[in-house]
Amino acid sequence: MPSEMKTLLLILGCLNCCHFLSADPCVNHTVLDQPWRSTNCANTNCSSFQCDNNLLTGWYRFNGSGGSTIPEAVVPVKHCSTDAPGSLNGSHPSPGDGEVKRQVCFHLSGNPCDWSVEIKIKRCSDYFVYYLKKSPICFLAYCTVKAVIPTLPPTPETTVPPMPETTVPTMPETTLPTMPETTLPPMPETTLPTMPETTLPTMPETTVPPMPETTVPTTPETTLPQIASSMIVPNPTSPAPGMGGKQFQLVIILLIAGQL
Repeated sequence: MPSEMKTLLLILGCLNCCHFLSADPCVNHTVLDQPWRSTNCANTNCSSFQCDNNLLTGWYRFNGSGGSTIPEAVVPVKHCSTDAPGSLNGSHPSPGDGEVKRQVCFHLSGNPCDWSVEIKIKRCSDYFVYYLKKSPICFLAYCTVKAVIPTLPPTPETTVPPMPETTVPTMPETTLPTMPETTLPPMPETTLPTMPETTLPTMPETTVPPMPETTVPTTPETTLPQIASSMIVPNPTSPAPGMGGKQFQLVIILLIAGQL
């Protein structure tokens, strides 16, 4: 958002806030000090003919030599420097009425209310403020008269009487009775019975008979027979005639076997 737009919104917000802070018409109003509005001004002896057709709608207070209030009685034609003077059709509000609605009639041709507008009135401390609208046509104008409005007495402050102190009565102390001590009787000692000793019977000793010695029979030594020296094998280099080497060996074996 541009800074100019932010500034504009801030100003509008401030104006709106100020409007609400001064919304009371007794504070926020426009003062009209115009002598020609007096009912004593007939025809044009105070001013040329005037008209309220251009009056902006809003809250106004009449103050000055011309007067301070709108008259409650009908004003003759061509007074108040206008053709059709305007007067209040009714009475002003009392101090406690706040804002009230009233009718202003403009008198021209013998009818006290040829034209009319609805306005609002509020009583302030010693003056009235009026919420006025522009007149229907020209030449029509609001008239004023001098009036003494008593100042409203200040609103008495409402003093709230002090509340009487309420004294709470002291509650008496309640002493609880002492509870007697309860002595529990001693528990009798419980003696566990002694279990009789159980003697296991002695097992008879078992004597293992000695094992008989086993004598292994001695194997008789086998004595190989000595071979007679005469059985010496002759030199094979000179074998017996007619007997080969193999036959000689067979004879030796058979001789040994016969000795066994």
